[in-house]
Amino acid sequence: MSTGTSTGRLLGIGAALVALVVALGLGAWLLTSGDDDPDRDDGPGGVKGDGGAAAAVLHEPGRTWELRADEVVPNGRFVPLGPVGDDEVPDPSGVVVGDVLVAAVADDQAEEAGPLLVGISGDGKVLWRGKGYTACWAPDDASLFCSRGSALVRVDPTTGASPGGIELAVAAGSAPVLDDGVLYVVVTPAGAAEDAYPPPFAVAALDAETLESVWPDGPAGTSELSGYGAGSPALDLTGPNVSVSAWQETRSGEADGSQFELDRATGAVLGSTHLGKGAFPERPWTVDRGFGNDKVDVYRDGRLLLELKGQPWDTQDGRLTSPEGRIGMGATLYDVTTGEAVWERSDLGDELSGWRWTADRAQVAVTGFDTEAGRMTTTYLDADTGETLWSGPGTDSAPTETPDAFVQVETDYESSWEVQALDRSTGKVAWSQDVTRIGQENDEDGTAIGGPYVGPGAVWALGATTLVGFTDFPG
Repeated sequence: MSTGTSTGRLLGIGAALVALVVALGLGAWLLTSGDDDPDRDDGPGGVKGDGGAAAAVLHEPGRTWELRADEVVPNGRFVPLGPVGDDEVPDPSGVVVGDVLVAAVADDQAEEAGPLLVGISGDGKVLWRGKGYTACWAPDDASLFCSRGSALVRVDPTTGASPGGIELAVAAGSAPVLDDGVLYVVVTPAGAAEDAYPPPFAVAALDAETLESVWPDGPAGTSELSGYGAGSPALDLTGPNVSVSAWQETRSGEADGSQFELDRATGAVLGSTHLGKGAFPERPWTVDRGFGNDKVDVYRDGRLLLELKGQPWDTQDGRLTSPEGRIGMGATLYDVTTGEAVWERSDLGDELSGWRWTADRAQVAVTGFDTEAGRMTTTYLDADTGETLWSGPGTDSAPTETPDAFVQVETDYESSWEVQALDRSTGKVAWSQDVTRIGQENDEDGTAIGGPYVGPGAVWALGATTLVGFTDFPG
């Protein structure tokens, strides 16, 4: 998991806004820095597979290590990899690319110098350091793309080398999408005024290896997409064409959206469909969310299939509807094609509990605060039947998932912080490691521990001043 998804009920209005942002397609900006340092160490390569570390992390790690930020940069602190809004907490964050954790370190006494991007191996070795990059993305967990000045470049995650690139400005709040060897990018057109509003945008298709334009005329849709972009465009590659959804603001503050279809081969704009206020495409359905994220209407081909009131479940991919057409609201799972309830678990509570899908939609997690135990508890349900699988320690953020494990930081927010690996089939804590000192350092700043991040052979937990890693997993 590249980022944790907050449990909606526990975070109230804030989570509703987060869910809306996800639906709008806001990509996670990863502020970085990098250079071609001839003295940096080259680390071993590696590609993160689908669960390469799954079984291994269920065994006690053989080694634990720490890397302090001031060992990398004088007065160093680990900082967010993306820009933080005025109402957001600047939690330290990273991204896993293959066997490498990419993080940012800033000099706490020279913030104007900008953060330093570093690539850190599973055993805590700083493989490379770099400056000059303003944003980075890892669209497939194996490739790293960054903006450097006015160019988009591909960066080797194990060495930091970034040969070549293309003069292209990725639009703020958008994340490139990699599909079948082509990188689709929402861009700011060349020559666009910096203060233009809504921010103008176009769509580019690039060869993922060479970053050369796949479309003969370069970025497409400049004129057709004029006037859109206030809500940050979202790309969808699940259909035969390239679909981009964009929004305009209204007086009420509710986004009014339209969906544009672009030809995959040429980039030509084939047509558009008006979605309406608060509506977001989830092919083949369109979901219309209430302004306060307190109701959901589901449409297909313009026909209303389902009208529900309540709080939708959080998801890791931003789609409220599952591929087979199910949607969770409150304590009930519904079939959007029939309008009928598939199952209901009102016994687990509704008003004070946070409901979310696991990334693979195989389980549903319900998190609440156990007043008797004085801690968060999560109950995992079978997504098909709603039956309880197990209950165990939980947090108000989604854990990092592998096919066999949930890796999380469990805390009482006062005196105890632990990195835990839970067997996702039984809930049994396979191992735990105390990180209280790091948690307390973060708590003093009002920030949370970043991660945990999981690679093929390592687990990382990122504190404000210290990175702790676990490796040498048997099995």
